[in-house]
Amino acid sequence: MLTPLRDAATRTIVTAMHRRRMRRGVQAQQPAQWDLTRDDSGSLAWDGIALCDVARQFGTPLQVVSGTRLARNYADFQSAFARHYPRVDVGYSYKTNPLPAAIDVLHRAGATAEVISEFELWLALRLGMPGDRIIFNGPAKTRDALELALRHAVKLINIDNMVELQLLDDLAARAKRRQPVGVRIVTSVGWSGQFGMSIHDGTALHAFRKLKESRFLEPCGLHVHLGNGLRDTAIYVRAAREALAFMRALHGELGIDIAHLDLGGGFGVPTVRPFDRFDYRCLANGLSVMPPQPGEAPSIDDYAREISDAIKAGVASSRLPELILEPGRALSSSAQLLLLGVIARKHENSEDETIILDGGKNIAMPPGWEYHEAFLTTAPGQRPLRRYSFYGPLCHTGDMLFRQRPFPELRVGDVIAIMDAGAYFIPNQMNFSNPRPAVAMIADGQVSLIRERESFEDIIRLDRVRSAREAATERIESA
Repeated sequence: MLTPLRDAATRTIVTAMHRRRMRRGVQAQQPAQWDLTRDDSGSLAWDGIALCDVARQFGTPLQVVSGTRLARNYADFQSAFARHYPRVDVGYSYKTNPLPAAIDVLHRAGATAEVISEFELWLALRLGMPGDRIIFNGPAKTRDALELALRHAVKLINIDNMVELQLLDDLAARAKRRQPVGVRIVTSVGWSGQFGMSIHDGTALHAFRKLKESRFLEPCGLHVHLGNGLRDTAIYVRAAREALAFMRALHGELGIDIAHLDLGGGFGVPTVRPFDRFDYRCLANGLSVMPPQPGEAPSIDDYAREISDAIKAGVASSRLPELILEPGRALSSSAQLLLLGVIARKHENSEDETIILDGGKNIAMPPGWEYHEAFLTTAPGQRPLRRYSFYGPLCHTGDMLFRQRPFPELRVGDVIAIMDAGAYFIPNQMNFSNPRPAVAMIADGQVSLIRERESFEDIIRLDRVRSAREAATERIESA
């Protein structure tokens, strides 16, 4: 008896708080924030190409990359930090969006490579990156991966644990190669868990003592990675100050000078907001989530200025380390969108009107933990007339993308665009009952396919399966 009453009370409180927030005024995000425009028919267009035409040409679900915005995002990020700090290396985080053609755009724009696995290291080399433009991170580097990194003399291997340190030392000695290394440290803020070695419990200092004894490992870097989608400059400033204090201790106690300070990535973007506890309560009670509002997220220049000022205040100008950054989301998130087609409309004219799309959690995981904007591609200027809950095609009760999202009138065959699909959509997708989608790139007023749609044969290509002829023969023989 108490549980239903408690649930009803919670629902009443959450609904009242939700209405109060909405009454304060919620500013909707606009297509222009992603450089989307309207063509002559009023449909959404990217670089002059109508998205509905791209959907007709290649089908849905379909990922679409703007090569123009991707290159400009890199230029904006790099120049922001270069204005405030003398030596900066911006390496793209491969794990964020491992699309070779998209990564290649960033490399041609000037980005180096940040990789966390043997596959990503292989891909960087496959894309023509020289070893001195590759940073190798990650908590589980294999023997084969470390040997590959040594052979290609990568710029820096950031060691995550003592087992890895010993393995790398043995491999470097056997290869007689001197390898620059850093240590991933854990500060009082940001991620820890399975990552890195703590400053405060002495583990990080112990690692550097061991490195000091090595003949083939050159300790010259500190690596910090604080999280994902962070929207607060203060966490970077605090981590930088703690890293600088540790640098001074290394110099004083061991005579080790740090040449590379790697502050990782994790920079949030203004158009995506991680869900907070109240958002999850709203979703659990069938309510919509408020979009990100102007001024909630720092600009890249804010990050650059405050991080640079913190480092320059803590280090003599003659000893400033190179600042390494590993943005992923900040470069690729807003340069990619996901087109999905409307398959069915259910419960019409009810409070729980439902839209079934041809893609869901199988190819769009992030909307489960953060706000992503969505637009109807053929009517971006229409006022929202209804609230819909959007589901994917899976036979799974959790396959929901949006709950009670305000939208123009939708019909079967319409195409919607989910924005900011360039961060953690591709690496988290799977072929749950459906092939993974194709990817197209728009650049210089042209559209081209950069990844083919996965076929049924692709899905089972690595499996041992009887051929149709063998199966038919077996049926005949058993008849």
